Order: sequence, then C-alpha cells, then structure tokens
Amino acid sequence: MDSNSKFPRLVMIIRHGEKPGAAGSDKDGGPHLSVSGSARAAALPSLFTPSPSATSGSGPQQLCCDVTARSSAKFAGAYSASGIAAGPSRFPTPDFLFATEQSKNSNRPVETITPLAQALNLKINHSFKDSPGHNGIKGLKSEIRKNPGTYANKVILICWHHGTAPQVAEALGVQPSQLQGWNPWDPNVFDLVFSITWDKGQASLVVSYQQLLYGDSIGLTPLTPSGAG
Repeated sequence: MDSNSKFPRLVMIIRHGEKPGAAGSDKDGGPHLSVSGSARAAALPSLFTPSPSATSGSGPQQLCCDVTARSSAKFAGAYSASGIAAGPSRFPTPDFLFATEQSKNSNRPVETITPLAQALNLKINHSFKDSPGHNGIKGLKSEIRKNPGTYANKVILICWHHGTAPQVAEALGVQPSQLQGWNPWDPNVFDLVFSITWDKGQASLVVSYQQLLYGDSIGLTPLTPSGAG
C-alpha cells in the first residue's frame, strides 16, 4: 500500500480573522471578530470556491451570496450558483473544516470560517481546544491521523490561533526546521496559509498568502523559509 494513502492529500492551517484590541493577545478585545476580521471571513469563500476572475466554458459556477440582515451576530448569507462559469479556486476546496473550540476569550476561529462552511455546505468540527493535550492539539492530530478511512486523500482546512498554529503543524509531522521564520507566527499577520503535504510519510510545508484584504502580505508566490527542510 502506498504510504501516502494513509495521509490527507492536503492540510491547510490559517489564522482566525482580525480582532479588536492588541493583535498578539487573544485575551484582549472580546471573543468576536473585528470589522476587518468579519470582512476577511466574508471573503474567504473566494479562496476555496470557484474563482470569479477566471472563467471557463465548462465546470463549476461562480457563487453568489444573498446576505440577510439579522439581529444574530452569526453570518446569515445564503449561497447559490450564479449561472456564470468559473475557473479553479486559488486554493483547493476543503472536504473538512476544523476550528478551535470556543472559549471565553475567543470564538473567532469558528466565526472566521462560518461563511466558508455555508458556501461549501460543510459542518465545522470545533471540538478541540487551544491547548496541547488530548482535548486539544494532540486530540486534533489523533482525529486526523487515526482515521484514514475518513481523511485519507482529502483536503482539510484548520482555522486556529496564531500562537499555537505552528504547534498544530508540528503535531502533523512538520519538522521545526521547516517552521524556521514562521514560529512564532507574527501576531500582526492574519493572511498566512500553511499548506502541509506528505511524500512517503514525510510532511512538507509551504507557506502562502491569502491576499484578500487591503494591507495583506504582498508575496506573490508560495514561500519556504531559509533553511527549511
């Protein structure tokens, strides 16, 4: 059996969207996204669903969104096909979504990918805490790695907190040398995408940028830090 058949095809790790208060403190500013963070959440489906800027004669259609005003803080958009053909998305479309479990300090990871979950009609698994133990990062690793029947050859997106996102990558097999330059995650940067693949059972990391909002990182190509393995 090919050893790669035991692993996901791709795991992507992103940070939650912008927050009120100090960017580097999850305890500052309340549990919700800022206006900028909400804008990022609303824009995220454009990264993982058919692109509105690259049309093709056949294949998937661009999505349109009917946003309904409600008193609830939850995103209330309804997605539907626009009837207009679209090219491939910038990043592969996830089959599974994970987000950090809500705490008294933050529900931002869940809020960040709620519009994406609605666009893709997927549920968010938010049962793992922002902690190292079996109910946290270790448990997330076990869920993904010990259930190849569910996750093998699938695309997974994880929305996490910046302080421990590199630990999630390491738990999935990324070597510390590959995270050189990205660990710690710069607290002022919200648009990194960690992409993890496996070749013969060895994890490999590529770091890209979302480039969704004004002021996002300006890198145009996938990056690997100097000294990466």
